[in-house]
Amino acid sequence: ARYRPTWELALDPLVSCKLCLGEYPVEQMTRISQCQCIFCTLCLKQYVEILIKDGLETAITCPDSSCPKRGLLQENEIECMVAVDIMQMYKKLQFEREVLLDPCRTWCPSSSCQAVCQLQDSGPQNPQVVQCNACNTEFCSLCKASWHPGQTCADNLPITFLPGDRKS
Repeated sequence: ARYRPTWELALDPLVSCKLCLGEYPVEQMTRISQCQCIFCTLCLKQYVEILIKDGLETAITCPDSSCPKRGLLQENEIECMVAVDIMQMYKKLQFEREVLLDPCRTWCPSSSCQAVCQLQDSGPQNPQVVQCNACNTEFCSLCKASWHPGQTCADNLPITFLPGDRKS
């Protein structure tokens, strides 16, 4: 931080960033709307980018571990501070998490497809045939292997032996 005369400080006070502990003018700070915690924009941007790039979080919380409200950054707040490609990565992570948590949707197991497939309403715990609309692969909703009518998922697993195993 540069030296500033006392009278200038009164007109433009510096605010402390809880992450880097630096002091900056308010214009260089970003306030999280949900909890009102304030950080220097550079620190908050780096924090958000790391979480997105590491694929760790889709609900990005206030970086202050002692924040009483544990505020979440809103999508528009994130969009204002990260590059377009990082925002696309964030939206992709959000979508993947939605599919993962939705009992009526699953991913096609074909490595060349990866489309989202809809499950029937018979209950996610019951194995059911799923046909991918994108590649026409038929697979089991539970084990993701090829559809195996009349067999349990365990019965359908291929038998593999470890090296040195004498059973054949």
